[in-house]
Amino acid sequence: MIPYYCNEAVLQLPNVHTLLDQTRQCLEVVTVEGTELQLVIERARLTPNATLSSAVEANIAERRRSLRGFELASLVEREFPEIVGVEARVTFVDKERGPLFVHEFHCVIEQVRVSYLASCRLAHAAACDVWMHTMLQHLRLQ
Repeated sequence: MIPYYCNEAVLQLPNVHTLLDQTRQCLEVVTVEGTELQLVIERARLTPNATLSSAVEANIAERRRSLRGFELASLVEREFPEIVGVEARVTFVDKERGPLFVHEFHCVIEQVRVSYLASCRLAHAAACDVWMHTMLQHLRLQ
């Protein structure tokens, strides 16, 4: 039995040889200043021959092709106290939410590509940047 922890429960997974957690969490956040943010945490398999940079670039290429008004504002390697990864800032137009800003941080944790994606209305991009930077500065691996 392998224990699997999720917000609501601890599941006992019987007879498991290997496990790859590819869950996607979506948190809706309102800061004390009133900024509305959405934080999405995605996990995905990193293919054996791929690097983190190549996986991020492929993801950006796909979104450039499929999202209306997609623009890449920045793409840099970034180091925080407990994690190193690739940081991107993008904008695009969502049908329901309108013009959006997304501050992304992609990293590898135990051979799993983990992406932290904070999005907000374009008008709140500066507040989103500060919030995301603070969150990543305080990220602690278990």
